[in-house]
Amino acid sequence: MTTTDRAKARTTPHDSEGHISREAILECLSRLVTPGIKLTALADELGARKHQYAQLREVLLDLVEEGAVTVLAGGAFALPPSGRASDPQGKPAPMPPEPVKAAGPPPPKKDKKDKKDRKDPRDKQRQQGALPWTGSRPAPRAVKAPSGPRQEYDPETGDMKTVPGSMPGIKVPPAPVAGVRPAPPPPAPVEGRIVGRITVHPAGYGFVEIEGGQTVFVPAKYRSNSLDGDRVAVDTWPGVRGTEGRVAEVLARGRARLTGILRRVARAVYLEPDDPRIASDYGRVAIDDAPSGAMGKDGDAVVIEITRYPDAARKELAGVLQKVLGDPDDPRTEIEKILACAVIPIEFPDEAGQQARATPQELQPADLADRIDLRDRRFCTIDPETARDFDDALCIEDGPHGGPRVWVAVADVSHYVRWGDALDKEATIRGVSVYLPDRVIPMLPIQLSANICSLNPLVDRCAMVVRLDYGEDAEVVDIGYAAAVIRSKARLDYPGVAAALGGDFRGRREEYRAWAGELERLNALARKLRARRQARGALELELSEPKVVLDADDPRLVRDVVKAKGDPAVKQAYQLVEEFMIAANEAVGNFFRRRNAPTVWRIHAPPAADRVAKLAELLGAYGIAVDVEAAVTPLGMKAVLDQIAEKPGAQGLSFLVLRTLTQAVWDTVPVGHFGLASGDYLHFTSPIRRYPDLLVHRLLKYHLHRDGHPSGGGYAKTPPTVDVLSGLARDSSAHERRAMEAEREAVAMYRAYLMRDQVGARFEGVISAVTSFGAFVEIESPYVEGLIKLDSLGDEPWDFDDVHMRLTGRKTRRMLELGDKVLVEINNVSVVRRRIDFTLVATAKTHVDGEKRSVKKSRRAGAAPEPTARAPIPQRKKAAREVERATRPHVERGASPRREGPGGKLRLGVSHRGGKKKR
Repeated sequence: MTTTDRAKARTTPHDSEGHISREAILECLSRLVTPGIKLTALADELGARKHQYAQLREVLLDLVEEGAVTVLAGGAFALPPSGRASDPQGKPAPMPPEPVKAAGPPPPKKDKKDKKDRKDPRDKQRQQGALPWTGSRPAPRAVKAPSGPRQEYDPETGDMKTVPGSMPGIKVPPAPVAGVRPAPPPPAPVEGRIVGRITVHPAGYGFVEIEGGQTVFVPAKYRSNSLDGDRVAVDTWPGVRGTEGRVAEVLARGRARLTGILRRVARAVYLEPDDPRIASDYGRVAIDDAPSGAMGKDGDAVVIEITRYPDAARKELAGVLQKVLGDPDDPRTEIEKILACAVIPIEFPDEAGQQARATPQELQPADLADRIDLRDRRFCTIDPETARDFDDALCIEDGPHGGPRVWVAVADVSHYVRWGDALDKEATIRGVSVYLPDRVIPMLPIQLSANICSLNPLVDRCAMVVRLDYGEDAEVVDIGYAAAVIRSKARLDYPGVAAALGGDFRGRREEYRAWAGELERLNALARKLRARRQARGALELELSEPKVVLDADDPRLVRDVVKAKGDPAVKQAYQLVEEFMIAANEAVGNFFRRRNAPTVWRIHAPPAADRVAKLAELLGAYGIAVDVEAAVTPLGMKAVLDQIAEKPGAQGLSFLVLRTLTQAVWDTVPVGHFGLASGDYLHFTSPIRRYPDLLVHRLLKYHLHRDGHPSGGGYAKTPPTVDVLSGLARDSSAHERRAMEAEREAVAMYRAYLMRDQVGARFEGVISAVTSFGAFVEIESPYVEGLIKLDSLGDEPWDFDDVHMRLTGRKTRRMLELGDKVLVEINNVSVVRRRIDFTLVATAKTHVDGEKRSVKKSRRAGAAPEPTARAPIPQRKKAAREVERATRPHVERGASPRREGPGGKLRLGVSHRGGKKKR
């Protein structure tokens, strides 16, 4: 059948009974490149006869009454405003080529003898369980996929029970969790196509990210019915500037809710979406089953649940009302939108709330059983000034091996939250606590998180303790683990510790004088531990992060946005605590490693060799030598970062490294932590805020009980299998990403909200990123960032230099590049889109081709990265494009969040505390 025959068959006006086909009419209208089409022209397009005009009109009127078709002025018919017109000049996409295998000679055929004789040199390393970058530690065991009926852990009996419906031939749908939508099953792989998640730009085009950090560009006309965040299968072909593709199938939807403004027109009720990508594609979104009384008033901010997604026959979205949020000008409304779209639970269910309220708020005699009594030790907590819950406490004293003994005490949440109870079920759904500028959404109810579990001062509390005995050279000589009861003697904060270490005991700091000696000893030991950790290759990058300052009395008022980088002395106090938390996490990891016992590890896998090879090629254009073989080890990657630190534009080049590294997650396979250069790392020190820490506590208690050590009553029943733990770890990783995205978007919203009344105001700033569509400018105070669009620079055309990453005016020869100081004026602020737009007023200096520059840029912060002239031009251009791609997500909304440490230091997933206390 020819293409013409296929088109005729597809658009035939007859169904099997000879009636006009509704689907053919809708498809014909969807292909229009004109505003509308008259009845006779539509009939010609459909191939309908004249005697069928009346029937065609009747079907059209039915579609108009249903809202699927609209009538334009003059009597023309069209689909409702719900998308972009097709590109009449667009060329058809080429047929997807056959999958191309990696270049290189075909692998030789191997017979059985070859398989025996030719062994992979890495086999021995695998058999010995070596870590990826050291080859010297015991290690990951392959976890076999479960076979046969699925089983779950029964907390009542400690046994595994068969799940109904998991036997072959028997299918029983799982019971839904109240208030939680069950996750859809993962889509099956599509043979011969690339599968990934699509990110859509407001202009309509999209990018599909695939494994290995590669992306496929999808033009707007080839997006099909995909929405931002959908998982799609893509047919690809070579394009001018990389791989291009066409969405062949939507495998799974990426969003379930939409936010916007409620609008009423007569009896019609619809949503004006906040997301410009939805608004430009589908216009208004219908709200089904809209009751008149409970819908809120016109202009209210609302959340809807999507009930109808676009398809080939009907390209529109529809939903049902989920929640009326209220005044769209209130920043708290925007926070509610963020939480609703992220599906982060806020209220605790009744059963969990009842269990929390029934938990005694003071220790009972039975709570002290099977614990060591450390209430006489001088424990203290050190946290931020605004902290409400305290996970950990420190105590230092003389040790038996020539060095100090340090006790690290951590809240014993597992004593109150047991396997399978109401609080445990809710904690698995939340995964982590969420820290927003105006509120905290805890993993556990306040009765536990801020009271009986929290290590509050001058009250008895249950704790799990790790004893670290150091020698004279600060090496760990002996480690002990036990359940204990402690009594914290003081609640210290970072600024106060910083002042005490500096000898400042003025005013309320006088209470720190009694702790001066212990703080000095802790600080001296922490410095040695930090130096040893850096020597083994721990990675650190300095990247500024914004911190929102709200009014203490009215959280609707944003006082300021400042850089999170604190005072160096406060930073030192933070690092004091951090080193001992990392040491405790590694000590507990070592406990499980020595026993070869399953647990939940915090893993940060080494980067893949092919990604490091690509990084080496890009950085080579800037004169940075990368040893690919060495860079897959922490020390080798640290050597790369040391070279980058000496280059102009170090921040832009650092983004390339970040994109090369993997993301830290929780898993049951101990591959080590690349960013910390640690082989035995897990999360133990924040069970109030993180579910994986709670899992580790339970597993530790089980083994302590078996070994006859104090375990606080112990967990005598057999713990869950590795498969169950793996699923809990995977869910916790997803919940962590969800929380970080919500936290990042909330900060972006407050930055825009602070500047909404500053339209017309002028600020001095520094160009922080240059792209082909404009330049991003960073203002120091308040610490916000906005975009100078190219179309705001006047009628003069501007050229983007993808080698040096700068914009140059064709007429005036003015230049805009990284590090330039500029004067800008705010011309538009969108709180909904988290966007601030600037107009360029003046630059501190004007560059003219051929003139000597007045400011030396080679060493100052923020200067543009300059590819070395020794690199070939194609390599230099490719490297510059990759720097732009790596930098852009960090200055645009929707960037992948990264974990930050004190002073905005990015720590590559290193964390001993959750939420705002990230390490």
